[in-house]
Amino acid sequence: MTTGSTSSAALESRNWLDLPEDVTAQILVKLDAIDILSSVPQVCVLWWRLCKDSSMWQRINVVGKHDDLLLLGYDLAKLCREAVNRSEGQLIEINIDYICTDELLQYIVERDSYYCFETKLGLQHYARVLNLNGSWLLRRSSSLKCLRLVSSRVTYKGMIKAAAKLPLLETLHLTHCCTFPKEVFHELGKSCPLLNSLKYNESLSPNPCIPCNDDALVIAEAMPGLRHLQLVGNLLTDSGLRAILNGCPHLESLDLSECRHLYLRGGLEKRCVDQVKSLKLPDPPMRDRFPKPYATPFDYYKKITRY
Repeated sequence: MTTGSTSSAALESRNWLDLPEDVTAQILVKLDAIDILSSVPQVCVLWWRLCKDSSMWQRINVVGKHDDLLLLGYDLAKLCREAVNRSEGQLIEINIDYICTDELLQYIVERDSYYCFETKLGLQHYARVLNLNGSWLLRRSSSLKCLRLVSSRVTYKGMIKAAAKLPLLETLHLTHCCTFPKEVFHELGKSCPLLNSLKYNESLSPNPCIPCNDDALVIAEAMPGLRHLQLVGNLLTDSGLRAILNGCPHLESLDLSECRHLYLRGGLEKRCVDQVKSLKLPDPPMRDRFPKPYATPFDYYKKITRY
C-alpha cells in the first residue's frame, strides 16, 4: 500500500513545466492550429512563448468543424491566416477541413512566399525585392510541400492559380471537393514537378453514372513521377486505368476503391497486381456485379426496366 501510495503521489505531483522545452513544443505541435491559437497560449507564459516561435507553425492542421468555436463567434478562416502568418515563410504542410476557399488558398501560397529580414544577402535567389519600413520583403517560391483539403470550396480557377506558385509541392490530397477539369491536373503536372502523391477522392461529379476518363488520361500524361495515387469513387474505365499504368510507371500504391466503371478485363487486374505493390481495386469489380451477357450496367438496367 505504501509503495502504491508513493507512486500515485509522484504521478500527481508531476509538473508539465518540468519537461524540456523542445519536448513540450513537440507535444503542442500535434494539436489543431485553431486550438493552439484560441486556448493553448493562455495556459502559461512558457506555452505562450512557444506558440510564438515560427518553428511551431511549419505544419498546420485545421481539421474538424469546430462548431463550439463558431458558436462563440470565432472566424476560423481568420485564425487560419494568423497561423500562416506565424510560420514566417517556413510552412511545409497544411491540412484544412471545410473552410478553405479560393481567397484563403491564395493567401496561404502568397503569404508563404514573402518574408522580411534585415540584410540584402542572397537576393539573386528571389524574384522580386521591395523595401518595407527599412527591411527587405522578398518574393520567393512557396516552401509548401504538402497540401490536404477536405470538403473545400476551392474552384478550379483558384486551384490553377495556386498550383502555379507551388513548385515544391510533393503531396496533394483533395477529398469531397469540387470537380476539377483536366486543366487543373495539367497545371499541377507542369508547375509541381516534384509531385509524387495525389489523392482526388469522390469529387462532386454532376453525372456519376456516366464513365469519364478525363482525370485518368491527364494524370497519366502530366504526372509521370507519381508514386502514390488514390482515386476513390472516380469515373474512369479500363482504358483510363491502362493509361495510368503506362504513364505512371513508378506507382507504388494505387487505390481505386468504389470506381464503379472498372471491369478489369483482358488481364488488366493481373497487370495491376504485378506492377503496383499496394493495390486496392473495386470489390467486386463491375464484371462480377451484373449477370452475363450484359456488357455494361446500362444494358442490364435497360433490360430489367423494359416492362
